[in-house]
Parts: sequence; structure tokens; C-alpha cells
Amino acid sequence: MLAIEFCGYVGNDAEIKEFNGQKFISFNVATSERYKDAQGNTVSRTTWVSCLKPGESAVVQYLKKGTQVFVRGDFSAKTFTGANGIQVGVNCRVRELQLLGTKQDAGQQATTQAGQPVAPASAQPQAPAYGSNNPFGETNDKDDLPF
Repeated sequence: MLAIEFCGYVGNDAEIKEFNGQKFISFNVATSERYKDAQGNTVSRTTWVSCLKPGESAVVQYLKKGTQVFVRGDFSAKTFTGANGIQVGVNCRVRELQLLGTKQDAGQQATTQAGQPVAPASAQPQAPAYGSNNPFGETNDKDDLPF
């Protein structure tokens, strides 16, 4: 099997299915690619990956349509004849799954009462507060900076 890693959005609510007496979490993930062709036109292509995660877990309740996920697993392809002729289906047996958020989360931004955007707490720089017990003999005085 060939290993595969990708990020994308869940296309349908996950379901628990049983094959040959073993339970799996089944869901689809859409990955998109945008590029410019030789004529300078923007081309957008979406690939759907059918995912099966062995076992039964509580993560199924969070795998809802629109949830962004990172998937690492084993890749396989199958050829089938669809309405447009021969098509290739991409499958992944999931070994690792991480929830990254939802489209709704990405579109929402915290704002103050005045309507100004608020940076996430992790993005706001903060000086260390050593006080008088600074083990390095440093101060928070910005005038001591060499540049």
C-alpha cells in the first residue's frame, strides 16, 4: 500500500458501517487544487476521497459535513465506469485522523464591542513577567535592546 496524507473538508456526516464483522467509520473528504493553466486561466479541481477508519470511536459525532480534517493512511484506487465513462475512485484506510475545525469556524472572527477584530491570545506578544526575582538578571526595559 502507498501512504497518503491530505487535508480537506468532510463531505457527508460520518457513519459506522460493518464489513466482514469489523466496524469502520465511513466518510468522504473533498480536497481542492487551484492552479493556472498554460493560457493563464484559473483551474479548480476537487478530488473526493472515500475514507474508512477501522474501529468505532466517539470521533464519529464530530465528523460532520464541512469539518476540516487532516488524514494519514493507506491509499488505494479503484476504476469504475460512471456516467462520463471510466473514472477512478480514491480510497484511504485511515491510520491517523485530526479534526482541524469547520468552514464556519474559519469564517467567524472574534470582534470587540466596537466591531474591531480581536487577535487570538496566542498571536498577542507578551513580555515575560519576572518581577524582582528574575533568574537571568534581565529587565523588561525595551531601552536595553541592542537594535
